[in-house]
Amino acid sequence: MREHEPDGTDRPAAPVHPPGRARAIADKIDHLISRDAARTGGRAPTYRELADRINTLAGRDVISKDTIRNLHHGVTQKGQSPNPTVDTLDWLGRGFGIRQGAAYFLDDRGTAEVDEQIDRLDTFGDLRQALGNSGVVSLVKRASGLSDHSLNMLLVLAERLKTLEDGASETDGAGTPDGN
Repeated sequence: MREHEPDGTDRPAAPVHPPGRARAIADKIDHLISRDAARTGGRAPTYRELADRINTLAGRDVISKDTIRNLHHGVTQKGQSPNPTVDTLDWLGRGFGIRQGAAYFLDDRGTAEVDEQIDRLDTFGDLRQALGNSGVVSLVKRASGLSDHSLNMLLVLAERLKTLEDGASETDGAGTPDGN
C-alpha cells in the first residue's frame, strides 16, 4: 500500500503495527501532533513545518521532515524500524514544547507526567480565555458559595444552553431566508 505525501511523492504506507519501541514513539508523536492540531484550530502541522520549527529552535539543521515522518509511521522507507538518537528525540520533544524531549519518548512515566502537565496548562489556558469575558466573571462571582448540587445544576443548564446555541448558529441563514 502506498500513500501520497504533501510534496507530491509516493511513499510506502506505515505498517499497522511497527515493533515495540518504534510503535511507542510513533504513538507519542501522533498524540503530540493531535494536541498541536487541537490548539491551532484542528489543522495538524506538516512534517516540513515541524522540521522547520525544530531546526529554528536548534539554530541549525537537526532533523528532517523525512525523519519525523519515519518516526511518526514507525518505519523507514526501507521498511525497517527507525532507531533515532537521543539527540533527535530530544529536539523532537522540544519542537512540541517539551524541555526534556527524549525522556518523553523513552520513559512512559515521564510521558504521563508531561501529559498531565500539558493537560493542566490547557485547562489554565481555557480558564484564562474564559475569564477575559466579563459575563463569565460575573457568573462565577454569583455562583461562588452555591452548594455542590446547585453548581451541578448550573453546569447542566450551561451545557444545555451551549447545545441550543450551537444548534441555532448552525441553522442561522440556512433554515429560512431571514435567518429565523
